Amino acid sequence: MTSKSADVAESGDAELRTRLVELEQARNTLEADQAAVIVEMHRRAEIEDAARDAALAPDPRSAPAHEAGMSEFVSDEISVLLACTRMSAAHRLETAMRATAHESLMAAWREGTIDARKVSVIGDGLLDVDPAFANTLAGEAARYATSRTATQTRVWLARRVITADPGMAEVRRARANEGRRVTLQPTADGMAELCALLPGIQARQAFDTINALAQAGASGDARTADQRRADALMDLLTGRAEPPQVKIQVVVPADTLAGDADQPGWVQGLGPITARQARDLARGLSCPEPGRQKVRTLVVDPETGALTKPAGAQVTHPLAQDQPAQEVSSEPQYRPSVGLDRAVRERDVTCRFPGCRRSALTTASGTDLDHTVPYPVGVTDWSNLAVLCRRHHRLKHSASWQTELSSDGVMTWTTPTGRRYVTEPWAYLEPPDTG
Repeated sequence: MTSKSADVAESGDAELRTRLVELEQARNTLEADQAAVIVEMHRRAEIEDAARDAALAPDPRSAPAHEAGMSEFVSDEISVLLACTRMSAAHRLETAMRATAHESLMAAWREGTIDARKVSVIGDGLLDVDPAFANTLAGEAARYATSRTATQTRVWLARRVITADPGMAEVRRARANEGRRVTLQPTADGMAELCALLPGIQARQAFDTINALAQAGASGDARTADQRRADALMDLLTGRAEPPQVKIQVVVPADTLAGDADQPGWVQGLGPITARQARDLARGLSCPEPGRQKVRTLVVDPETGALTKPAGAQVTHPLAQDQPAQEVSSEPQYRPSVGLDRAVRERDVTCRFPGCRRSALTTASGTDLDHTVPYPVGVTDWSNLAVLCRRHHRLKHSASWQTELSSDGVMTWTTPTGRRYVTEPWAYLEPPDTG
């Protein structure tokens, strides 16, 4: 019988990649089967606990004080059986329990179309969501996740959860705010980790402030970016440095900004935020320090998802010419103008390689505007420019990868073996229902 390793060695390039995908699907299916076993173990432990309690106290009025039951220690048994930590076992149990609460989510897992990480993200994202919305959202999220990363799925689901019940989203936000904290965890060799859990807008401002100070005068500095940020944090805390002004960008649907709807807004580097947060931020009501934080508001047409500038609104359009993005004419030079550069970055938001989440909104993030068709054969305009991080910029220029960019910003990547993957301009809004 031919060994599997020999089969792999004799496979063609395309067959090898097909096999990789098939094995991933098979692994996902096995993990789903394992999750079903874990849930059944927990179910049986609960039954035994209930039977024991009933035997000890037939009369509910004389129920005994709480005693540890078998269900409490299922994760401990899993950790022994699988030779993993109890924390890992508890996470598997939690993921399995949340997945089985949504039939469509569990079905997708069993089919192998999503992995345990995506199942965990979806299960976490649906906590405290009204069951009337949760079951439908679970199926939609599972379908979305089949061709997206876990991070992309988390952002997408967060936006849909806010949209489904804006009022409850505000309740959850207020509840989460009560858990803000700062913790210290000693590590080896005289070091320690200082961690803060903060409201998202404040955390965004804090990080951007630290980052801006770290980047100032970075040229010729032998320290790494991480080292400069660590030193900048201490400079700020001890008063050795003044905090620089930073900019936060919020995207708001026009009807939400006007108060006629409650669709979620979006903040770069943070993700979806509630309509109330978005309105407050756009109006300068929720900045921790308005003098040190400049807010740039982009308004989105709620019907098309396109960036727009309503008459009379004090907002900045992504293009200096205030033209629809598709109407921007080509430019004669290699390097795009400030207006065109900004327009392309706000169209793409992240690197356009499939699954890459590197921010595209500033050059400081390590991204470039790349001519899909190399200049000067390819012109410098909206339909020939896309944002790529440095790594995927190099990949794109390797001889084995091919890219195409349509006039509306849809980018198609073709792998060395002919597989095609499509990335689209950033969806600031979900398309309106047409059913």
